[in-house]
Amino acid sequence: MAGVSVATVSRVINNKALVTREKLERVEAVLARVNYIPNNSARALVKRRTMSAGLIVPTLSNPIFAPTIAGVETVLAGAGYGLLLACSDRDPIKEFGHACTMIERGVDGLILTGSYRHPHLLELIASRGAIAVSQDDPVGAPGMTSIRMPDARAMACAIDALVERGHRRIGIVTGPTINTAAIAERVRGAIERLDSHGLVRTPGDVVETMGYFDEDARAATQHLLTSSPDVTAIACTGDILAIGVISQCGRSGRNVPGDISVIGCGQTVMAQFADPVLSTVRLPFEQMGARAASELVRQINGEASRDLAELPYEFVPGATLAAPAR
Repeated sequence: MAGVSVATVSRVINNKALVTREKLERVEAVLARVNYIPNNSARALVKRRTMSAGLIVPTLSNPIFAPTIAGVETVLAGAGYGLLLACSDRDPIKEFGHACTMIERGVDGLILTGSYRHPHLLELIASRGAIAVSQDDPVGAPGMTSIRMPDARAMACAIDALVERGHRRIGIVTGPTINTAAIAERVRGAIERLDSHGLVRTPGDVVETMGYFDEDARAATQHLLTSSPDVTAIACTGDILAIGVISQCGRSGRNVPGDISVIGCGQTVMAQFADPVLSTVRLPFEQMGARAASELVRQINGEASRDLAELPYEFVPGATLAAPAR
């Protein structure tokens, strides 16, 4: 249709720099006229590569994963890869099933999220010769690059912000730790920093929620205020929890920050809906996703994994911190 060879059409589609301007324009005009889209299955047979990658996240209901997905997609798209996305609902069996499906579809690599996974998942990936990288994973696995967040240090930063304002009785509201190693790391960082400041800590000062819904955060807050009524500040392992904490403090007749200070962790999109404006610690979720995708592409291309610099964190002041009222 364009009056050129098959090889010329192939060069137009794959490497335009190798084609003269006149032939390039003729071929592109025909491609546009017939709405041509390359057959990726045929390409995969020739190249032994599908130019696709899989990403499995624990949930889509928590907004922290939106910038992570964006970071992954941006890097993969820039490298010419399509993205298959699946949600495990923090169920390792479901994650295992998604991984099987993605490998069956021929993805060139997988990005896993977190450390809570099926005991045979890594064995499956290795047996198929697939490339895998994990993100938001403080535990890691032998032979697999793991992108870690500075979770413990970020929560230590949150505790420091409260101590600097004079708080000595600080409670912690945390999300589930049993299936989220990153959250367990945040709790560890908070407790270790409380202890390093020599502050009194009772068993009732740390309350773990059942989930991340508003009612979970409000129930945990009420439990904390009942078991430790003398706390003057609450540090939350996530912004989404902090919003529920602020809400319940108001329902319990405690003004934030007049009667009690609240600080979050993560600086997700949800922080903008807090009233007053939430003080939090920023974590680079988009950068984490971009780094995971970049490492995946490098390893698919046969390059060695790099020594990665630590991801940053930063205290973000808001209007939910004040000196203790008593």
